[in-house]
Amino acid sequence: MSVDASIVFVEPTPPVYQGHVTAFEDVSVVTMESSAIAPHQTVVVDGNAITAIGSAGTVDVPPGATVIDGTGKFLMPGLHDMHVHLDYTRGMLELFVAAGVTTVRNMAGSPRTVALRKLTASGAVLGPTIYTAGPFVDGARPRWEASASVVTAADAARVIDDHVRAGYDFVKIYNGLTPAAYDAVAAAAKLRGLRIAGHVPFRVSLQHALDTGQASIEHLLGYAEAVERDDSPVRRQRTTAGTIKRWMYADPLKMEAVAAETARHATWNTPTLVTAVAYGDLYRGKTPSDAGDLETISPDWRARWDPKHAPRHYERSIRHAMEQAHDKALENELAMVRELVAAGAPILAGTDTPNPYVVPGQSLHHELALFVEAGLSPYSALRAATIDAADFLGDRRDGRIAVGAHADLVMLEADPLADIHALDRIAGVMLHGRWLDETELQKMHDGLVAEYRDPAWDAPIDLSAQMPGASVLQYVVADNGAPVGAYAAARRGDTLVERQTLEDDTTSTRVTYSGHRARTLALDVARAEGTTHADYRSTEHRLLSWLTPATAYELVEPIARADAAQVATPSDDESDGSAVVPPGAATSFSVDTPDVDAPGALERGTLTITRVATRPEDHTRTYRLRLVLDHVAQVARITLGADGLPREFRIASTTRPVVRTWTRRR
Repeated sequence: MSVDASIVFVEPTPPVYQGHVTAFEDVSVVTMESSAIAPHQTVVVDGNAITAIGSAGTVDVPPGATVIDGTGKFLMPGLHDMHVHLDYTRGMLELFVAAGVTTVRNMAGSPRTVALRKLTASGAVLGPTIYTAGPFVDGARPRWEASASVVTAADAARVIDDHVRAGYDFVKIYNGLTPAAYDAVAAAAKLRGLRIAGHVPFRVSLQHALDTGQASIEHLLGYAEAVERDDSPVRRQRTTAGTIKRWMYADPLKMEAVAAETARHATWNTPTLVTAVAYGDLYRGKTPSDAGDLETISPDWRARWDPKHAPRHYERSIRHAMEQAHDKALENELAMVRELVAAGAPILAGTDTPNPYVVPGQSLHHELALFVEAGLSPYSALRAATIDAADFLGDRRDGRIAVGAHADLVMLEADPLADIHALDRIAGVMLHGRWLDETELQKMHDGLVAEYRDPAWDAPIDLSAQMPGASVLQYVVADNGAPVGAYAAARRGDTLVERQTLEDDTTSTRVTYSGHRARTLALDVARAEGTTHADYRSTEHRLLSWLTPATAYELVEPIARADAAQVATPSDDESDGSAVVPPGAATSFSVDTPDVDAPGALERGTLTITRVATRPEDHTRTYRLRLVLDHVAQVARITLGADGLPREFRIASTTRPVVRTWTRRR
């Protein structure tokens, strides 16, 4: 394969606020280094560092400093959400900041995350400090796309080398690893100075994970099995219902012993109770009522969250198990957290956002309230999201208010050590030294609400500048039946132009063809973290951007044309895809396609086209396309209308419970 790719990345320009001096006057300071509150303090910030703290009137405030009146208010360190999955939209980042979350630990990343980490650190993009894993490290058949598959020690060494080269902060372990593969990953990571964190794989015991030195365990995975009563009726069951019910049968004595063992190994836990609560409601047929302000949530997320659009999430058998188990299971999960803290095992606060109705930022407040419900004091709960989180991340200048510490701060209207719900009353947030008062936070909120009330896909996409005078096909993009974007395509001669807008992500392609075989591909992606331009040329395989109405049509049109002409026998020359495909028959060929998150190379895949149905009564023809890239399969259907052009296109992945459809505008 010959590939010629050139990449240009244009970063946003950072705002000029570094070096500015801000002084908080007459404010009560919650340092988090102890549970004591220092009243009537002056805190001076220069750029991204706290430079002075002292009683009001004893600290010199430099001339020209911005003075913030803290009378009656409480200043605490910024919060850390230690289990998130970034989707990169401006909306998600702003929601974190508005809720006082100034640092996040992203649990599945890509080179795109590394780029975003740099931009939020510089202030070019408003968002929290990002620590990120690489892609999930899973077994032979990964659950999610883009995961790294590890079976052998050689696989482990290669994957960890890739992590180091990409600049990831740690390794995220997932469910499918065998014990041998888990050990190989742990050994390779230790050799390269990376910690492992994440799930306890299904075939690995909790004790083995503790003995191996896994840095953090997510979702209390492994604990339900470790503390299960000997007479549990679901013991060793691997069904979904059995997994849901397992927490019902926790043995208090085992919980105490396992908590002590966890403390002995100094292993951290991130319980993500808020996600368990949300799924508990959804599985019982309830829409969580305390999720937060859904007006600021993108329509795409709302579509994926809504049970009406995601029926596979809430099957009857799962609902029945959750109705039986949820309340008792949650009670025992809270008890497990209480036992861990009592034993001295360290805890982190994380949410697993954006799982359904787990709103970025606000859900962390809910998680901390659940910690308090479990029996922790507000101070202990807040430590898990501030100073303890910073210590886990290895930054002693983070998570506390002290001279020399980072200027990531939250000012509250009430005392959070007296009532954890004071977190919901934010008077302002300082992010990397930039002060955002209530007015600015409200402006961010209103901007998101307005954007989502008038989304980009309400109007067709204008391609007149890219393809003057050409006829343009316009489509509405929907996820699980709910509109989430707009798409348009036009062709003139041998050139095809496409554009798709999904919230803050606009992708444009320009492809030149020769006999329904792409010769060149120009790709432009505009995102929150900047704009990427890439040019590709492939001489060996078909060049494919992604499966879309236009690219799929280019692939099936020769077949459809032959079908329409009722050619009875396939052509001998299949090199241009012109073979007729009888119903049920298929033709396959190799394709090269870019990785949108790492567009420096092309991935090789296999595409299979199958003729599904012809309906003479309405002059439609439907074809099935199956694209396999590595271990991920995308299965699509394209329906051609009476005019021979794509009327509807739909695609689903083996790793995502989302069906995306493109429906032609009338």
